[in-house]
Amino acid sequence: MKKDKELTIVEHLLEFRTRFIVVLVCFVLIFCISFLFAGNLYKLLTTRFEQKLIVLGPNDILWIYVNLSSIMAFTLTLPITVFQIWQFVKPALREGEAGAVLFYVPASFSCFVIGLLFGFYFVSPAILQVLLSLGDGLFETQLTAHNYLTFLLHTTVPIAVLFELPVIVSFLTSIGLLTPVFLTHYRRYAYFILLVLAVVLTPADFISDLAMTVPLILLYELSVFLSKLIYKKKEKSNGNFT
Repeated sequence: MKKDKELTIVEHLLEFRTRFIVVLVCFVLIFCISFLFAGNLYKLLTTRFEQKLIVLGPNDILWIYVNLSSIMAFTLTLPITVFQIWQFVKPALREGEAGAVLFYVPASFSCFVIGLLFGFYFVSPAILQVLLSLGDGLFETQLTAHNYLTFLLHTTVPIAVLFELPVIVSFLTSIGLLTPVFLTHYRRYAYFILLVLAVVLTPADFISDLAMTVPLILLYELSVFLSKLIYKKKEKSNGNFT
């Protein structure tokens, strides 16, 4: 159900600015709190090493705290961000569509966290093992905390973003910007893109590429399935509405 009074472009921009400030303030507050617990998170992320990783200076320590706090703040702010986005577009939607916020807010957070866990427990260890095995007998490898966390962020955060695919597709379908017909028509191109991403994000061996490609394809198919459900529900509600 749309608002009786249409907002002007300036009013839309003012509302967007207000919601952006809310998200930014929440991010800063959570970042400051997360900074206090960044050391505990670092210990959790490095439990697989028997010895402590080395740092090359105080700047590395600050970099570790800032980056870990940023990831924690982004993750915990994600539900607030999704809620603010949904509130911004809600006036243009019908009452039933607007109520879907109860699904998208927890779903976006859950998918992102699952993606982080999948990357940390499955993808990152496999990639690290393959890369270190390449240097056996050739190099004396010494990992620094900065090197390891940079590697970890580069292999987990992109995967966590990719795990948002079902939520993004569902959201775009619910607001009418995407249809299941489009997704099924361009499925082969989507598979190719996912395969390229899997090759980029994993070492150059068949097992790692396959282990990464299969979950991405399953995510895409789940997105298509959700898009069909939402599209049929929209058609049914539109039929009842007319």
